[in-house]
Amino acid sequence: MIQANVSPTLDGLFRRILARQPDALALLDPLNKQRITGTAPRRLTFTQADRAISALAAHFVESGLPVNSVIGIQLPNTVEFMLTVLAAYRAGLIVALLPQLWRQAELTMALNRTGARAIVTSSKIDGVSHADLAMNAAAEAFSIRHVCGFGDDLPEGMASLDLAMTSGSTTTRAVTQDGRKAALISFDVTAEGFRAVPRHPSQSDCWWPRGLP
Repeated sequence: MIQANVSPTLDGLFRRILARQPDALALLDPLNKQRITGTAPRRLTFTQADRAISALAAHFVESGLPVNSVIGIQLPNTVEFMLTVLAAYRAGLIVALLPQLWRQAELTMALNRTGARAIVTSSKIDGVSHADLAMNAAAEAFSIRHVCGFGDDLPEGMASLDLAMTSGSTTTRAVTQDGRKAALISFDVTAEGFRAVPRHPSQSDCWWPRGLP
């Protein structure tokens, strides 16, 4: 991987801690995860998280997502969310954060406005089938080329990221990570509706996984 001589990126910070404390706790799920997503809470060390991140990054690369393309993420605050963000950065992608309360119309508009090439979600969040919402929104977003999710009972045509994490693929690609460039896209509400706002990692403190200082 090629690193520009600028401020460290989130993935770079993660790798620093991994090198120093590989067996330290990195990611911890909320206790109510079972109720929210239907899956059991998880605890991952830096070594375990790094393995999952590499596998997810390989999946994104093998799915044909070009460097600097946008990937929409609609996930609750679970281990899978942070793994996906870190994997997207490791694959050289830009993350668009999609609020959980958004439904098909909002998702479709956000995907079209950002030119997103992929969307990641969970099969269900608080009893709502977000997998179906993502599939329907993707069908109306011309830029979408890949739809994937976590959890059971994913609809036909949606790739399983749980399966991707267990596949152990080692596909990588050289990525120049520059902390001065936009790493994510959030959305502001205006009188004309919401608008996409590119942000740099330094503009937000929401990027720290558990275990990082």
